[in-house]
Amino acid sequence: MEFFIKLPALVNVFLAFSLILIAHRLKIHLSLGFFMGAIMLGLLMGLPPQTILAGVIKSILNSMVLSLIMIVALILVLSQLMSQSGQLGRIVTSFTHATSNTRIVTAFMPALIGLLPMPGGALFSAPMVRAASESSGLDANLKTTINYWFRHIWECWWPLYPGVILAVSLLGVQTWRFVLFQAPLTIFAVTAGFFFLLRQIPKTRPSDNKGFGTSGSWMLFLKEARPIILVILAIPGVALFEWIFGVDLLGVTSVFLGLSLCLLWVIGQNSIPPIQVFRTALNKSIPSMLFLILGIMAFKGILIESLAVEKIHAELIHYGISPLIVILVLPFLSGFFTGIAIGFVGASFPLVVPLLAHCQGVDYMSHALLAYASGFMGMMLSPVHICLLVTRDYFNASLIKSYRLLAGPAGLFITLTLLYFGFYQLIG
Repeated sequence: MEFFIKLPALVNVFLAFSLILIAHRLKIHLSLGFFMGAIMLGLLMGLPPQTILAGVIKSILNSMVLSLIMIVALILVLSQLMSQSGQLGRIVTSFTHATSNTRIVTAFMPALIGLLPMPGGALFSAPMVRAASESSGLDANLKTTINYWFRHIWECWWPLYPGVILAVSLLGVQTWRFVLFQAPLTIFAVTAGFFFLLRQIPKTRPSDNKGFGTSGSWMLFLKEARPIILVILAIPGVALFEWIFGVDLLGVTSVFLGLSLCLLWVIGQNSIPPIQVFRTALNKSIPSMLFLILGIMAFKGILIESLAVEKIHAELIHYGISPLIVILVLPFLSGFFTGIAIGFVGASFPLVVPLLAHCQGVDYMSHALLAYASGFMGMMLSPVHICLLVTRDYFNASLIKSYRLLAGPAGLFITLTLLYFGFYQLIG
């Protein structure tokens, strides 16, 4: 024990982090991996077992964690009910009949499905991409990459993603502020996807397809998409309420309000019986995700209890290592090895956020943006990302060739993000 206690704090955190990744590779659930990592970190940092236990309990039994769990549960129930009721399918169908541009339809299908964070959701949009591009003669690798890339263009800021909700909580900022700073990353993703992927698709459908773009089709699309629009409007709505009345609500308040209204709307619009809602809420995937949040919070709690972050900061200064390197590398590796947003946020942000303690305002948010974008790109390039794997299987594509097609969009996305970060550093 003495040998490990004398190790630098950065090495101790790296060893605990490695245990989480190894457990994930061994098919041990990521939530259990975080609990294992928390215990190992506490022991390496010299904490007695009773202190580790108390730190874990303290970190998971508080109002912030409970509110986070409620929101994630609402998100998962909403996603499944919209899929089960056929509303998600109606949204897609109505949009398909509202435009004749093959590029737009092919990219929009996975992007639309991406608004609802369903595990492996790329498999839901894959048949739509195939149908939209049927007359274009696209090869399987390009269809795989388009479906995969555009499925995730919202994941850097869209507040239905558990990774985004967790990032907002760990950063301690308002949802609207996080969205404001992060939203341009979606523009970068769309730009990168257009230049390297969509330009290979003909612009329009064959001329014998009539009836596209009618006002009736657009009205039907807007009607079916109203629940999603409610969530979008809730964010600026709560921000306006706070400004008018001079109050400061919890950062996730707007998301909770929007989700609640959205869920009630979906249940009422589709006449979903209470028993179906109850059964959906008990789906095994929901407790699994909630347990993951508890594991992440336990790991964060031991980081705080052991003073690991403060010690790491002192070590970085001592050895002349820039915290910016940690902010870039740790989230990227976390995303690459876990292949899921809540995984890279949970593994890296408890360490990254305290390194930003000296930052204020725009400087704080721009560094947070850089960390999230780095983790996002690691996740997108991960060989264990389930969306990539199921899409490749569906189109019977080559994983290596699909990776080659990803290189261009990924490179441009990273370049634009670094320029965006540099811009904030100049004006800050």
